[in-house]
Amino acid sequence: MNRKTYILIGLAVVLMLSATSCEDFLYQQPRLSQTTELTLSTYEGLQAATLGAYSPLYSASWYGRNFPVTVDLKGGNAKISPLNSGRFRTDYLWNNTPDASHALWTRAYQAIARANNVINVIEAGFEEVGVDQSDIDRLLGECKFIRALGHFDLARLFCQPYSAGASQLGVPVILITENGKPARNNLGEVYDQVEADLLDAAAKLPTVSPNAGTDPVGWLTSYAAEALLARLYLYMEDWQTAADYATSVITTFPGSMYTATDYTTWDLGGVWGTDAATEIIFEVFGSEGNSTHSNWDVISYIMSPDGYGDVGASDDVRVLMEDVDVRLALFVNTANWPNDYWSLKYPGKAPDGNLREDNIPVLRLSEMYLIRAEAILNGASVSGSTALGDVNMIRSNRGATALGSLSLTELYKERRRELCYEGHELFDLARTQRGLVRVDYDGAVNQNIPFPDYRWAMPIPQAEMDANENMEQNPGY
Repeated sequence: MNRKTYILIGLAVVLMLSATSCEDFLYQQPRLSQTTELTLSTYEGLQAATLGAYSPLYSASWYGRNFPVTVDLKGGNAKISPLNSGRFRTDYLWNNTPDASHALWTRAYQAIARANNVINVIEAGFEEVGVDQSDIDRLLGECKFIRALGHFDLARLFCQPYSAGASQLGVPVILITENGKPARNNLGEVYDQVEADLLDAAAKLPTVSPNAGTDPVGWLTSYAAEALLARLYLYMEDWQTAADYATSVITTFPGSMYTATDYTTWDLGGVWGTDAATEIIFEVFGSEGNSTHSNWDVISYIMSPDGYGDVGASDDVRVLMEDVDVRLALFVNTANWPNDYWSLKYPGKAPDGNLREDNIPVLRLSEMYLIRAEAILNGASVSGSTALGDVNMIRSNRGATALGSLSLTELYKERRRELCYEGHELFDLARTQRGLVRVDYDGAVNQNIPFPDYRWAMPIPQAEMDANENMEQNPGY
């Protein structure tokens, strides 16, 4: 299954340093004089290369903005606001073409390539006098996780859902960073590689990163690997294994659920992940010093009426909230636009609410309860747990009324309430093979999208098609 990416990512242009905090490494300048071989010949160099593999996650193409925004626009949680200047209209209208697809393709493979550089050296037998094997294993685990996340997110965006068949077109599985023209693996092979990488990462990552500093959830841990495994198995409809991993995280992760009071700190200038009782398992740490920071093209700026405000909140999700549900407070209108709303999940960094920075959650404890609840409704068994109890655990911490019974339909609504604007709804619809229905919609075409439909897989970007004669375009484009 070894595949080669056609873009060569040289470590000479990766951020180089040996500092131990997010802020420090993000402000370092690259040493352009070093070769890849020299850089990767020492533990310090491998540390620096690993830090460089984190960086693309914060780019505007991935968690820094476009990935969660696109997923919620296409999934019906978000809409084009009256402030829109033309951004994201193609996604909103489901009018993507190979020339107007998604830049995640480039950024995710960049992160995969950087991770591969570290993985290949360590797995070839790297050792250094005075360096503990556990420290080397930690770097390997971090890079295995990043490689897994890259392949998983690519498959979710550019492929039909796994539930529609594992033999369908996947994305290229890239395990060695070399110039090449890879063909697409099938989707089952992609998911197999993601699973293998995450299992290895879970075994090698510590429960607390030595780099944690002031942002302990901005660094990968074994909890993050187990949480992503729970999500992976949910997508694979391996209900019992999904429930087992979700349960493992729920019972061992040292954080706790946000209470209703904690939840409202975001609209008061708070920020994801800094509370001592955080339910964030892993987040992308936002900093203007990151080499992939995109100036004003960040998620907090595009979703705030005090910034660009192009992306508003759909009433289709807002009306699902009870008046007593604190999650309703995370929608704001303005004097000029009293009938239009925006989400406050990305308020800009505290204490000054800098809209050019925000932390972006990737994995949260509440998602683990939702995964376990869905798995139980689909036949999984967990001693002492019920699907209704798990959903009411979330609702009680959001000030919402407890439910007396729970169906899959209500479970899907709860996922939408809890995870809106975090990049889930489009994929939830796809993996459960439900069509998109939008009521609050002002587009001229494609208000509703049935399932199945070729458009549930985004087109492979034209630049890839032009550069790689072995690449196969998704049907329909």
